[in-house]
Amino acid sequence: MKTLLTIATFITTCLAQANGTFSMIEINPQHGSETYIWADSSKNIYGAGELNGFTELNGRLYFSARNTFDNDELWSTDGTQNGLTLVKEINPTGNGYIGNLVKLGNRILFMASDNGTDFDLWCSDGTANGTGKVAEMHQTWNGALAPQNISISGNRIIFCSETQLMITDGTTAGTDSLKAITQYAQGFGYCELNNKVYFLLPNASWQQEIWSTDGTVMGTQKMLNLPASLLNITSVSEMVSFNGKIYLVASSSGEGNDLFAFDGHVNGQLQKISLSQTGNSYPSQLTLFNGALYFTASTATSANVFRIASNNSIVQELVQNANFSWLSSVTFSNNSVYFLGENQQQIHRVELNTLLHTTTTLNGYIIPSYIWNNSGMLVGSAGKVFFAAYDSITNNQVFFVSDEALNNMTAVQPEGANTFHPFNVILSCGMADVFDFKMWGDKVIVPANFNSAGRELWIFDAGVASGVEHLKKENEFSIFPNPVQNELFVKTNNTGYCEEQLFITNVLGEVVSQISFAGGSTFVNLSGFVVGSYCATISEILWERKNL
Repeated sequence: MKTLLTIATFITTCLAQANGTFSMIEINPQHGSETYIWADSSKNIYGAGELNGFTELNGRLYFSARNTFDNDELWSTDGTQNGLTLVKEINPTGNGYIGNLVKLGNRILFMASDNGTDFDLWCSDGTANGTGKVAEMHQTWNGALAPQNISISGNRIIFCSETQLMITDGTTAGTDSLKAITQYAQGFGYCELNNKVYFLLPNASWQQEIWSTDGTVMGTQKMLNLPASLLNITSVSEMVSFNGKIYLVASSSGEGNDLFAFDGHVNGQLQKISLSQTGNSYPSQLTLFNGALYFTASTATSANVFRIASNNSIVQELVQNANFSWLSSVTFSNNSVYFLGENQQQIHRVELNTLLHTTTTLNGYIIPSYIWNNSGMLVGSAGKVFFAAYDSITNNQVFFVSDEALNNMTAVQPEGANTFHPFNVILSCGMADVFDFKMWGDKVIVPANFNSAGRELWIFDAGVASGVEHLKKENEFSIFPNPVQNELFVKTNNTGYCEEQLFITNVLGEVVSQISFAGGSTFVNLSGFVVGSYCATISEILWERKNL
């Protein structure tokens, strides 16, 4: 008995059409090589490098990148390749090691090295002549202006060097020391209350203390020694100002983290806010959004997202009767909060006006939790959200664009994409999920290696109606043997970014087998099939298996 496989038709679409287009801004045309750099967190540096510090100034995007191997410098672009500019080479003989970029008025401040050995405070107005050193600080690292380590108060920045609490307006004359620091430790938790900046510093015994400053030496004072307080706070991980109080994620001696509130006065009142009868609610991700304070925490039954509204001290659970055992990093966009479900295929959304909770499942894709840099799972604005996910079969990374309600999600890739993991970085211990997309108006900044050119600057313009669509042509697949008896071999020229769905149906139209694969080839075992007539479909590619 023989069987014969005949092809009926062969048209399929690759990635569904979406509103938006990708463009690449290539900074390092030499591409470089994948090499571990131990002095830089063992990351795998190639192409334009890590691409950090994206900051908008006067309509242009500023960032640090490298046009040659191991040479981070200050760059800017108007969003096009022709508009790419090296603002200034900070270190003409080596790496400038540009730190965090902070916008202050019409200038950008950052830490950098012009000699490759120590770091000083620099300022730029976006031009080469307007870029220069503000103060010799001789630091051993470039992270003094990291977001958690600074306060922007009016037209000045307050931050810590290794030895001083500093204040600067971006000029040499306006840069001063407010206080000598006893211990080698960064202040953090900067927030404003009652026209003062509050922050945390360790004392000579490494006990954490809350300090405040009005920007003067005389107005810089200790507010509270936390271990000496009645609640005996031994460690603090987060601090924000809200509703006339300082909220802290902290732990008492011998206990886990809980939420506390401080009234801001010298030796003032410190209150524990109970979220669970058993204590140790482990709050995290304190976020101020649209006039309310949000955070994740655990109760006696489950984890949840919580909110404290403006002019109110009541803690509210956003999702009623939740049964989350854990929550990934939450992200806020379009007046909604988004977070992952436990199987990493579900995206939860809570619309913050109505508290309507909806869940969307990604079939065939898995969303990483991005726990390496705790940066959330998506970005968005103007009614759209953007995120990355893994194809659950091939483990390839794909860029997704969706409406804010997650009702219309589309996977898109730029033309010519040929790499499997464009968004990852590599650490000394292996590959890590990193979500470092940023919004720039209605555009998405995507550091990625889509086309083997190395990690370069990609921009996804969500406002241009275009899309990525591909029609599979007759010579882009093959099926054999013909006739087939036990095993069918299917081969396509799919680059790996289009998931193929293979369906085998009987003469009644019933699906008797379904297989997913993403390009390349696959085998289908037909030995268990009853001899008869069948139809095999890949998207719109049709075959028929007949008995003669």
